Amino acid sequence: MRIILGLAVCCMVLPWVQSADESPSAIADAVTLASRVAALEARVTELEAKAAPKAAAAKPVLEIHTEDWCAPCKVLKADLATAGELPVEIRFVKFSGQVPAFRWVDSSGKQVTRTGYSRGTLSGIVSACLASASVRD
Repeated sequence: MRIILGLAVCCMVLPWVQSADESPSAIADAVTLASRVAALEARVTELEAKAAPKAAAAKPVLEIHTEDWCAPCKVLKADLATAGELPVEIRFVKFSGQVPAFRWVDSSGKQVTRTGYSRGTLSGIVSACLASASVRD
């Protein structure tokens, strides 16, 4: 059945292919079209390579559990604002328990929680989070 279908398609397409215009201008148009298609394909490949996200190393995540009414949380947020870019990803979580609380995953895969904050301890918390992440990698 497939052979018959293939023969039928060939019989329908063959006259169209044979009657194609083979003048010099038609051949030049085909060559021009082929070169333009190749140039477009190269450009698309180049643009896709630029747009592809770079495989960046994932930063360790430091969850900060906080509330609006918490005075130490306000101090912490001010310290974070002045710290600039940190080597950890900060995720704020609204939490009504003991705040502020810091959570991250240690080298054994267990969650570590540290509560309380006073000015100047941010770098120690970030260092502990980074140390756990570097041991896991």
